[in-house]
Amino acid sequence: MKRCPSCDKTYPDSETFCETDGTALVGTDPAFVGATRSGGGIECPVCGGKAEPGEVICNFCGARLTNEPAAAPSATRRTPSEPSSPQPTRLSSSGPGPAQSGYTQRVTSEHEPYEDGGGGGGFLRGLAYVVAALIALGGGAWLALHLTSHQPAQEAKAPAPSQVTSPVAAASPAAPASIGPTVMLASTIPLQVTGESATAPERSSTVMRNAFDAGKPALIDAYSHALTAESDLKDGMMVRLRILPDGTVSKASVMTSTSPNPGLDAEVIKDVSGWTFTPFSGKEVEADYPIIFVNKSGDQAGVETDLSTKVAALTPAEAPEYSAATPSVVSTPAVAAAPSPAATPRHRPRREVAARPRSKPTPSLYERVNDALKANRKFGRVKGYANNSGEVTLTGTVFDDKDKALAMSTARNVPGVTNVIDALSTDTGKWAQEQATIQQQLANAGLPKVTVKVIGRDAYLDGTVKTDLEKQRAVTITQAAAPVVVRGNVITVVPGNMFGF
Repeated sequence: MKRCPSCDKTYPDSETFCETDGTALVGTDPAFVGATRSGGGIECPVCGGKAEPGEVICNFCGARLTNEPAAAPSATRRTPSEPSSPQPTRLSSSGPGPAQSGYTQRVTSEHEPYEDGGGGGGFLRGLAYVVAALIALGGGAWLALHLTSHQPAQEAKAPAPSQVTSPVAAASPAAPASIGPTVMLASTIPLQVTGESATAPERSSTVMRNAFDAGKPALIDAYSHALTAESDLKDGMMVRLRILPDGTVSKASVMTSTSPNPGLDAEVIKDVSGWTFTPFSGKEVEADYPIIFVNKSGDQAGVETDLSTKVAALTPAEAPEYSAATPSVVSTPAVAAAPSPAATPRHRPRREVAARPRSKPTPSLYERVNDALKANRKFGRVKGYANNSGEVTLTGTVFDDKDKALAMSTARNVPGVTNVIDALSTDTGKWAQEQATIQQQLANAGLPKVTVKVIGRDAYLDGTVKTDLEKQRAVTITQAAAPVVVRGNVITVVPGNMFGF
C-alpha cells in the first residue's frame, strides 16, 4: 500500500500520485521506508536524493525519510519578488517515476497561496491607500480655502500699526512745533484804512495788503534778528501808517503791542516807513496793520487774542507806544553872493566868501535817551521809548533791581524827559519766579524737603529724599517745570523706618 504524505490518504501500490493534491505517494512498507543506503547516506524514496544519517526530511523534495506518521511537508513559499510562472499541467498517475513526481510536488508547492492572504488582499490594501490619499488631499485643500477666506476679515479687524496710540503719547500733550520766524496779518483783527480818501481804489484794503506782502521779507529779517537775543519772543503789534497822496509814508508808529520790544519795534518802523503806494490826487489816509510775529505754530491764536484786547483798550487820545516820523529835508542856508567881476574895479582883488557850514539836525528825545543808555554796558538790553510829551518808557532786561534803578535814573537825567515809566524786567526776578514754580511742583509731587536754586539756565538741587527713585524724580520735575538744566544734585537719600516715616 501507498499513502499521500500530505493528506494521508492511502492508495494501491500501482498509484504514484495523490488524486486530491497531486503529491507523490510513498510506500507504507517498513522495508521500503528504510530505503537503500550507500556510502552511509539515506536515499529519498520520492526523489532519490541523498540525505545524511539522522535526517528525517529530504532536503530536495521535503518528503519524510522515516516510517513515523507523516506530517505535511513544509511547502516552499514564493516571495512576491520572484517572477510567477504558469503552473504545469498535472501529470497523470501513470506518469513517470519518482524523479518526475518530485518535480510535480515542487511546482505545486511553489503556487500555494501567500501567507499574507493572496493577491486579492494586496489589491484591497492598494485601493485603501488610494482612497486615504484622496481624502487627505481633499481635507488639505478645504483647510487652505478656509484659512484664505478668513484672512481678509482678520486683517480688516486688526488695527494698523500706525493707528495704535501709545498710552504715554496720548497722555502727554503735544508741544507747539517750531515753524521758524513767521510774520502775518491777524486773521481776527481787520486791516483798517481811515481818512477822506479811504474809499479810493488806490487806498483800498487790497492795496494795503499787497504792500504788506511786498514788505514781509524785511519784517521777517527783523524778527529773526530779535529772536537771536530772545529765543521765545512772540509779539503782536498794531502798526499805524500815515500815507501821503504821493504814495510815501510820512509817519509810522506802533500804537500798542503784546510784548514791548524796543529793538523789534524800531526795526519794524524803519522797514514800514520805506513802503510806497500808488500816487493819486486824493487826501492822506491812515492804515492800521495788525501784525503777528510768531515762531511756533500754536502761538498765533494766543497772540491775536492778546492784541485784540490791547487794541480794544486804546483811546483816540492815547499816545503810541513807539513812533517815528520821516525826517524832513534840512534846508541849506543861502550862500552870500560874490560880487560880480564886472562891477569890481580891476585894481581891487575879488574877495571870496566862504560858505557857512551846514548845521546838524537836533537829535530827538528818543535818540538822546538811548544814547545815554548805550553809554553803560549794563544796559545793552534796554530800550527807551519817548512820546511827544517827554514821557519815556524803558523796556528790556537788566541783571537785578540795582541795575534797574540805575537805568531809570540815567533816563530821567536826559534833558527833555518829563517822566520815566518802568517796564523793565530783571534776570534775578525771572530766576526767582522760575525757582518758585519748580519748588511748588516738587512739593506737589510729594518732595517737600527738596530745595532748588536757579541761576540763569542752571538749577541746583539740595535736601533729602527717601529713595534713589525720588532723587531722580526731583531732577525730572525740575527740568519739566522751567527751561533749566540740573547742573548740581546733592540731594541726600535718607531711608525711612519700616513704617515709611
